[in-house]
Amino acid sequence: MPDVFQLLAEPSRRHLLEALREGERSVTDLVDRTRMSQPSVSKQLRILRDSGLVSLRTAGRHHLYSIRGRALREASEWLSYYEQFWHEGLNRMDAVLRRGPGPSARNKR
Repeated sequence: MPDVFQLLAEPSRRHLLEALREGERSVTDLVDRTRMSQPSVSKQLRILRDSGLVSLRTAGRHHLYSIRGRALREASEWLSYYEQFWHEGLNRMDAVLRRGPGPSARNKR
């Protein structure tokens, strides 16, 4: 798995992925949607393409980019373990809070 988290740390790459969520887009469309400069969009798309997060399809003179979900899916699966960990921890904390203070805390009053 490429270091997806390092790639996603860059806000401009997240903006590009957000713009690609609905389907493939040309560089010109991505420039309009993200309000980034064309050189910046092209640079970030090259990084995303080289990492396997986006793919490029050429249709005549148009270069169309789309999201490749595999690397993002792998990152999501990795994070799901920690999501479960946090939910279980929060559920335990909720149960403790619902029980109220223990006997030693009540005796100190």
